[in-house]
Amino acid sequence: MPATPEESGPFNLLRPLLLLAYSGYYIIPTIIASILEFNFKPFTSFDEFKNAWFARFWVWFGPRSTEYAAQSVMPLLRNSARGVCLDIGPGSGEWLYMFAQANNKDITKIYGVEPNPGMHKKLRENAVKAGLGDVYEIVGCGAEDLATKGGVEKGSIDTIITVQCLCSIPTPQNIIRDLYPYLKPGGQWLVYEHVRTKYQSDLVGYWQKAVNIVWPTFFNGCDITRPTDEWLLQAGDWEEVKLRPSAGEGKYDTVPHVIGTLTKRK
Repeated sequence: MPATPEESGPFNLLRPLLLLAYSGYYIIPTIIASILEFNFKPFTSFDEFKNAWFARFWVWFGPRSTEYAAQSVMPLLRNSARGVCLDIGPGSGEWLYMFAQANNKDITKIYGVEPNPGMHKKLRENAVKAGLGDVYEIVGCGAEDLATKGGVEKGSIDTIITVQCLCSIPTPQNIIRDLYPYLKPGGQWLVYEHVRTKYQSDLVGYWQKAVNIVWPTFFNGCDITRPTDEWLLQAGDWEEVKLRPSAGEGKYDTVPHVIGTLTKRK
């Protein structure tokens, strides 16, 4: 049984160090593999190396991260997703199997908003693999261009889904503000995201800022100090807000999440 937020203890402050160590472990294998494969592109710039390093690390860590989050995300998809959905930043589609397992018959269409064309082939494969081939459509533009380039009309979406994507994308506050008009009145935003700790004046707040100095480098641009929940609240007029800490997370979690739903006023 997962711990309640009150049961989260001081030792949780050390968890980010373990996760950073997991990522750092893959630096040497990335160097060796690149040399053995005569692939010298990762050595042309630090950004290229980070991309190769993170890709190698994520092959191992990605499925474990997804499995850990599934216990929180699955109920959201099963109980709250409906109608026409916007799946923001799906990447290569690691989460898509959850739509199938949730077995939510109320979902009629899913737009996967993924601006990186390099992800599209794998995303399409995973959509088909998850049994979503008939309802999943890839939209290859950013959220700011959904109406002009993506063919998605404002006020036409029943459900927006953001799962651990707003922590890494550029200008997340603008993206949140741009997405709000696409929701129908009464539409819901389902969220599972990293957020800034609420204990800013406490040790945890200072520790989170210190960890975040290196965290984006080790985790492909992920910023764990963004007040994403506050930006969502400020995005528009909400009739109902049901946001809470993720199960088992509390005061001493340096990489906390917010989970829940926001319902647009009718």
